[in-house]
Amino acid sequence: MAIEYLSGIRPGAKIDLSQFANKPKIPSPETYLPDLNLRLRDLSERLNTQYGDFLENNSQIKMCGKDEEASRALIDAKESVWAKDSGKTKEMMLADREKNPANIAEIATTLLFDKVLKDEFIIVRASTYDDYENGADHLIIDKETGAIICGLDDAILGSSIKDDGEKKKLKIDKKMEKGGAEIKYGLTINEAGSLERKSLEHIPIFYFNLEKLEMNNILKSLASNNQELTESEMLTYGKLINSLLEQVAKYTADKTLHPALRNNLQSFAPSLKKMQNHIKENN
Repeated sequence: MAIEYLSGIRPGAKIDLSQFANKPKIPSPETYLPDLNLRLRDLSERLNTQYGDFLENNSQIKMCGKDEEASRALIDAKESVWAKDSGKTKEMMLADREKNPANIAEIATTLLFDKVLKDEFIIVRASTYDDYENGADHLIIDKETGAIICGLDDAILGSSIKDDGEKKKLKIDKKMEKGGAEIKYGLTINEAGSLERKSLEHIPIFYFNLEKLEMNNILKSLASNNQELTESEMLTYGKLINSLLEQVAKYTADKTLHPALRNNLQSFAPSLKKMQNHIKENN
């Protein structure tokens, strides 16, 4: 059988490797962490200045109140077990968790939603307790109505051949079947338009999926410090909101949904329209 060579290549001849274009190397997501942390701090400072001292520097809700000590003890116990299981010190384990692409995707989604929706919504990260215990990562609060939804940590599609987001979908399904998310250290808007601390129950919770290339484009765009929304940001935002709308339709059609969860889902319907309008406005 004859050997087939690449077009233009002669057997025995020297090959000019310059003719083969190198694929651009995608930076590791953790490359962007220092810049992302600065942006989270800016987000916290802006909201704390406007509403009061509610957020940590990383835009997570502060844990306050009579259960704070017990909550911190539980967090410490969990982190000690995870560190032991990983064979690392707690500091090393936590540093690795921070560099995890899923954590970086969560930060990127928080900052992207804030960039698009900050005039109408408050977007914050859930407390460490609610992250560990209740599986919540984002809180999205409508400034006008106080309606709230939760976001679960983002699935990074394409990080392995088995990575199709199905685990996230199943995790969300189970939470919704049990009546939605509970948030111990929550926030809500009161009638005066001020933020106040409040434990929350039966909160709709959703997942967000990002392709690896999409996440890189968003990280790159956020790092550019462009105040205007870029095309890549709006494309990704549109995809995330359309996914959110599909999930809402799916759970709204579930007749077994807990009544309180259904009410909260319906209360957020006008907010979803406002979020969707931003796709139309920028297209």
